[in-house]
Amino acid sequence: MKKQGFINERKEKNMQKNNHEHTAALYFDGLTNFRDFGGYATTDGKRVRKGILFRSDELSKLSRADMARMNQIGLKLICDLRTETEQKSNKSRMLNQGVEVKNLAMQDKSQEFTRLEFIRYLIRHGKDIDFEQTMKDMYDHMGTGSKSTLQKLFTLLSEKEKFPVLIHCTGGKDRTGFIVAIIQLFLGIPYESVLEDYLHSNICIGPRMKKAEKMIRLMSFYRVPAERIRPMLEVKRDYLEDVLQGIMSRHANIEGYLKNECGVSQQHLERSKELALE
Repeated sequence: MKKQGFINERKEKNMQKNNHEHTAALYFDGLTNFRDFGGYATTDGKRVRKGILFRSDELSKLSRADMARMNQIGLKLICDLRTETEQKSNKSRMLNQGVEVKNLAMQDKSQEFTRLEFIRYLIRHGKDIDFEQTMKDMYDHMGTGSKSTLQKLFTLLSEKEKFPVLIHCTGGKDRTGFIVAIIQLFLGIPYESVLEDYLHSNICIGPRMKKAEKMIRLMSFYRVPAERIRPMLEVKRDYLEDVLQGIMSRHANIEGYLKNECGVSQQHLERSKELALE
């Protein structure tokens, strides 16, 4: 993807080198994709604070030890990007735990089906579904259909008392991946470092997605081969790049996208950056 409008190429390479070894995964019994997405150096010589920005998969399977770890982190706010149906079927264990939970639902068509409906759909249409194109369409929709979510999120991120904050969806890879990438690019993290952080989900969720792949194949009575299912169960560089390219074709930079398309005020943008950087 063209980097014009994001950063100077040479400066990006230096920042990327400094950020290359950044690994901020934390380990939980009931989570596979939890990590700190701060700690990165930015292109203007600053650094995103560690310990205030976290991302994750859904929180319904937290163990008691996990709950204790969450308390140690000292979360003040959890932003749940899942739909109302997802929230009801897999209730977060962090509800009523003294942490503010905000529902900032982003629609994910893959979550509109019940389990039975999904099985029926696979049996009837499995051979015809282009899962990779389905994922690209979903990302494209996120680029134009997440305005309200981003506006509300950056309003929250402009309030000091909301930190540390955790952002999550179901798997923590697509909706969360997109939102986190927007935040990181806005804060000035080099483009390639943002891509690396996004793609790190494949490492975190690999074993879990392998099980899901086997289950989906079984549900389809093995009518859908594994290689056709995989695009739905992983993150790919071009998923994120395509949607970012679309955004940058409409705006000079990410700040312009947030301000002019998503309706985030200049005051909230400036304050959220001030709180997140050191």
